[in-house]
Amino acid sequence: MILLSSSLITALAAILTDFVYQLHEPDCFNTINTILFASGLCIHAVAYAFQLLTPHTSISPHLPHSYNALAHIALLFVRAFVDYFALFIIYYYDAALERVLAISVLPAVLVVSASANDISMEFGMGCVVVVWATASYAAGQLGRSHDEIQSPKITEPNPKHRVIGTIVFSALLIGSVYSTVNSRHAPAPASAVDRPPTCQRRPLPMQPLQPAEERTYHHFDDVLLIVFFSHARYNVNLDYYRTVYSEFFPNMVFIGPASRENAGFNHSYDVVVDSYKADEDLRDPGYYKMAGRMAHHMLYTGLKEFPCYKGYLWAPFDTLLNVPRLEQFDQNLFWYHSPFAEYVYNPALGFGNKDPEHHPPAAQISPDPALNLTENWRGWGRDWWWGDPHVGLGECMPAFLRVPLALRQRLAEYTEGKTRFIGGSADTMYIPGRHRETFMETLGIFLETDCFLEIATPTVLHLVVPPGEKILFVDHWWIWEPPLNATFVRNKWNEGFEVDTFHTFHWGDRDEAGVWRGNHENIADVRELLRESALRQFTNLPASVP
Repeated sequence: MILLSSSLITALAAILTDFVYQLHEPDCFNTINTILFASGLCIHAVAYAFQLLTPHTSISPHLPHSYNALAHIALLFVRAFVDYFALFIIYYYDAALERVLAISVLPAVLVVSASANDISMEFGMGCVVVVWATASYAAGQLGRSHDEIQSPKITEPNPKHRVIGTIVFSALLIGSVYSTVNSRHAPAPASAVDRPPTCQRRPLPMQPLQPAEERTYHHFDDVLLIVFFSHARYNVNLDYYRTVYSEFFPNMVFIGPASRENAGFNHSYDVVVDSYKADEDLRDPGYYKMAGRMAHHMLYTGLKEFPCYKGYLWAPFDTLLNVPRLEQFDQNLFWYHSPFAEYVYNPALGFGNKDPEHHPPAAQISPDPALNLTENWRGWGRDWWWGDPHVGLGECMPAFLRVPLALRQRLAEYTEGKTRFIGGSADTMYIPGRHRETFMETLGIFLETDCFLEIATPTVLHLVVPPGEKILFVDHWWIWEPPLNATFVRNKWNEGFEVDTFHTFHWGDRDEAGVWRGNHENIADVRELLRESALRQFTNLPASVP
């Protein structure tokens, strides 16, 4: 309805403009409109310059100055030119030709914005017909004089043209009916809104901080955010995290290896306890037993215990989530920094978004698991986990061989038919609810071994994603050196990168005595960062956030 109303208003504006020109017949078209658009352009340019130079404006000082200035100035010139050209066409020809020429741009925009996989035969034929019809009509109109347009002569159409027109119209009508019927019978991807009414959500241990009627942000209302702790370092980490993100994720569950009973009775039940192989022993470099090596058991627990969501976003407490960026992601698809994933549209990067040099490194493709990778493995820190004799590929392979053949063949489609694993940070991953059961069952196979978190979880994702379905690339950064706060994101923006998420983010730091303390200023800083990101993404955050 909104699209129809917008089209109607635009067409009506063109018709009224044409009517005014015919009624008054102005003889100074160029002078009037040139002055009008030049004045408007100057006013917008001055207003934007004032906004940049004046403190406390909506434009953040952390946004790349060159990007904003050039983009806004270019858009002003383009918009002025387009509107001026439209009035030129209406004045010298008519409103119908102006609307036809405007619509002719649509096929080009659709082709550019759609990937090759999205362009069907019907789509391509429709674009060709639109271009052909536009060119034919425009050629006929442009070849007529101004007097002929104002006083058209009624002529009898050529019989051949009638036959050709009837055939073309019939073919288009049949094609449209076929496409409509075909699309209606095509299996639509399931989502949370399609779940059966018998699917009942289990109450979450923690209720939202704000009542539903007071919340103004609803983009992730049907997503469960699973926040895991490899160590029971809850304290302010949990409280600060919840304070910042509960406005955006009303459904949030915290999972860790112990309860929060030290915080009192009410808090002894607000964390889902999952202590499966959560012990830690870092004394032996040859067997670096990290507490989070089997954290994917917590992911399994979150998926199993809390069904009936459209999707599940998995992240540890010390990963920063760039909410305005995550808004841009399709919640019916997997999200991960896969080497086979598709970049998500980013207005802040423009055409640079298609350049891999503007993105963080993707996850890795493993060496051939048939090789003896353990023989030359030098230990954690010097080599990655592939060759670890306790949690590496040798431990993962028995689970892989138990995965259904169809899923293994799906993974092989990514790796040119070769048996390979996918490995990398497992600090941000999104699983669509419609794939929950398959993902959970496959992950369960790997959990029967000691296959490492960062091998098992990414590999499972690539095993279960259906053929022809996209994975969306998360610009995820894994860092271990300062700044371990929002400053890292701003630095990356200034370098021409994006940060969808990053680990490690610290909600506090150690003081001079070596005692770790939370820093309450990080709450305000992250909120400000999210506002800055919203400006970059041309979206809005709720005004209720302090």
